Amino acid sequence: MTTQPKAGELLVGAYLKLVEGCELVTYNQRSTERGDQIELDVIGMNPGDENEVFVCEVTTHLGGLNYSRKTDSERWAKYGSYQGSLATLERKFDADGEYIADLFESAERYRFQLWSPIVRGRMVDGLQELAGEFDSRTDQELELVINEQYTAKIDSLRQVAASTTKQHGELGFRLLQILEHLR
Repeated sequence: MTTQPKAGELLVGAYLKLVEGCELVTYNQRSTERGDQIELDVIGMNPGDENEVFVCEVTTHLGGLNYSRKTDSERWAKYGSYQGSLATLERKFDADGEYIADLFESAERYRFQLWSPIVRGRMVDGLQELAGEFDSRTDQELELVINEQYTAKIDSLRQVAASTTKQHGELGFRLLQILEHLR
């Protein structure tokens, strides 16, 4: 089953292609292994000097980052109603790490990122703890592209959109171009 990328995923993919210089951007990559539920929102491949792969989970919840799934994990209980979100993201990034290493085993660098425009309150602390633990467990950085960082990256994409009218095959970017060139 093919899934169309969501609006936030299109913006992240456009950023990877037009700002980070990724040659290949793919959306909603699913494992072909039977029974495997892995789905990566956006993958970007930059075969340049570092041969790096961007692995992006994108949550464009405008009411604030929140997965409604409950968890029985005591680990995230101190974060209240957000414990299910943290447990879900922890599972996603752990599975993403294993999957992407198999998929792109020749990559020299993996850049794991969580993109979310609105993260509030204790969730920021929970995500920072999650990122630190991911780094320790996997020896890979989990970059949090949230709130101001998200805005700064999308603003840089908007600047590129304002500076060109050339189509680049990225729908999210094309929409920004149209908006940036309105008179």
